[in-house]
Amino acid sequence: MNATKFALPFLLMAMTATAHAASSSCKSNTCATRLNGIVSSGPSTRAEPIGRAQVLIYEAREGAPRLLASTRANARGEFSAALPKQGQGVIRYAVAMKGAVEFMTVIAPDDKPTLRINEMTTVASAYAMSQFISGNRISGKPLPLQVAAGMFRNLVSSADGGISQVLVKSPNADETNARRLIATLANILAGCARGRSEAACDPLFDLTTGGSGPPATTLEAAVSIARNPARNVKELFVLGGAEQPYQPALLATQGPDATNYLMRLDAFTLAVKVNATGRKNAQGQELCPFGGPGNLVFDPKGYAWITNNVVQGQTGSASCFIVLKPDGSPSDGADKTPVSPLSGGGVLGQGFGITRDPSGNIWAGNFGWGGVNPVGSVSKFSPQGKALSPSSGYVSTLDRVQGTTSDQAGNIWMASYYGNAVHVFPKGAPFTNYPAFADENTNPFHIVIDDKGAAWVSYTGTSALSKFTYTKRGLVKAFTVPIGSAANPKGIAVDPQGNIWATAGKESKVYAYGPDGSLIGGFSGGGVTGPWGVSSDSNGHIWVANFGPSEQLALTYRLTQLCGANTEKCPAGMRTGDPISPDTGYTLPSAGDPVQLASGQLLYEPLSDPSYKPLMRATATQIDMAGNVWVTNNWKPSGLNDIASNPGGDGIVIFVGIAAPVKPGIGQPKAP
Repeated sequence: MNATKFALPFLLMAMTATAHAASSSCKSNTCATRLNGIVSSGPSTRAEPIGRAQVLIYEAREGAPRLLASTRANARGEFSAALPKQGQGVIRYAVAMKGAVEFMTVIAPDDKPTLRINEMTTVASAYAMSQFISGNRISGKPLPLQVAAGMFRNLVSSADGGISQVLVKSPNADETNARRLIATLANILAGCARGRSEAACDPLFDLTTGGSGPPATTLEAAVSIARNPARNVKELFVLGGAEQPYQPALLATQGPDATNYLMRLDAFTLAVKVNATGRKNAQGQELCPFGGPGNLVFDPKGYAWITNNVVQGQTGSASCFIVLKPDGSPSDGADKTPVSPLSGGGVLGQGFGITRDPSGNIWAGNFGWGGVNPVGSVSKFSPQGKALSPSSGYVSTLDRVQGTTSDQAGNIWMASYYGNAVHVFPKGAPFTNYPAFADENTNPFHIVIDDKGAAWVSYTGTSALSKFTYTKRGLVKAFTVPIGSAANPKGIAVDPQGNIWATAGKESKVYAYGPDGSLIGGFSGGGVTGPWGVSSDSNGHIWVANFGPSEQLALTYRLTQLCGANTEKCPAGMRTGDPISPDTGYTLPSAGDPVQLASGQLLYEPLSDPSYKPLMRATATQIDMAGNVWVTNNWKPSGLNDIASNPGGDGIVIFVGIAAPVKPGIGQPKAP
């Protein structure tokens, strides 16, 4: 039985004093609000009330959540509670319980004072709050919880307990399977909630049993699915057919046995695609549509700064880049944040390089692309989005910059890809005669910094990994080790233990090295296919962006999850490098509609063939402070675009709540 049920009498006794203390601090009606809600199985249009359910309302915070109110729904599932006024930045949640039925919803300060608690809000809570929930308690620091709450809003409408407008509209809708998938997950819970026998929930609990034993409630089952999305997919999908109050749900032709591989359900991962970039011209066209996003960096507010490679639909270099809020919507200047998109400062055809220095400034490498052929440069922007570099960027002797990374002292490290050299701006000062290093290694691509301030550099041309330190004598190379054999490595990542992980695209492997350069191993599986970018979460799990091989036509794009060096954080019995994701990786299937750009045009226009691949050739993965994995759609899926005039991929795909959260910062990944 759920331990919460044993604790309930104590909570109810404690609630009276807690609620009284909260209300007694209010001197007038202006500091209190009344929350009205309904507990039901199903959305407002297909609801069956959960009468007499116990409803607990909490404030989520570090440590134990604060109980604000307790009440009981009437026979129609209706309830009401007086609460202290909710401050900005404070996240609350409500739990409704009746036997094995346990539902949850998340309450943000700007929400209407009416809500519905049902299976859909429970699934959205389980996924968005996956990294902060234990039993039915949510705890964490305020900002990470706010980020998670923003992703909850991307999934569900709290007022009516239905699918959110984000999932109903393009670039989601039926361009992806997300809205149908969340409905199917809610239907899986409904089979338990609407069961006519005491054993109605047993199949669900059996299929979601984990290392700590079987769940005791629908909420615990939903959290188990969110944390183990590739487990028992076929069997759980069948459960979703018994009761179907939520529509549209996945059809059999979109399930795990679908004959169309582009629509096949490989795992119960929930992913949200975003592709709006912000300001528009007088004709309503975006000033800077997504065109090959290459990489991104998070700032302390959780905003994502994203490089943009080409003008959408063309091969010329883009002269702008993009800033998104933590929920994936464009940054709008509120609270001294940037107004997206940004331009100036020499921005031109950005590639893989973007970083944030200790002062909060953003540095991005300019590779230059297509019809314009610059030498290459680096651009600098303030935290508010003001260009601080000249109109040509900082050029000096740089030649087509890729990796761009700040260390803890504010030194800016750059990979001069065509210059075959590593450069440093000491404390961010763009001197003409700044330190540089070149040897027999060619085409430096990515640079990461460990907690000791050492820089690790991948070399695509010579398939190598080098470790550097910056001293008064300039750049000092500690050693070089090979990455596979002619493996075309690109992205590298440092894990919490200081190990370095490197992609090997031509071998479809990921290699790991100890801090001393010793080889830990080369790993594949879990969908690793032509890997490009790689990142580590705060548990040390490794997340791989797969670009795919030269032949693209029959490929489903995927995100890969590997067990890291700290195997205690992995599923039982796994070793370092073992795949956690299925053989297909985590995909984003189509639900049958062709992929559209933010403009409403089809992805390949002016080419005629539609695309049904919302997740495209990916170059980078980055993990935010709520455990959402952001993946860059860098290159359009069809190989025909490689020789045509329309290469740049569209948007960002965000896998919700699947990774251990990472605090924005420099060095090895840490929990926020």
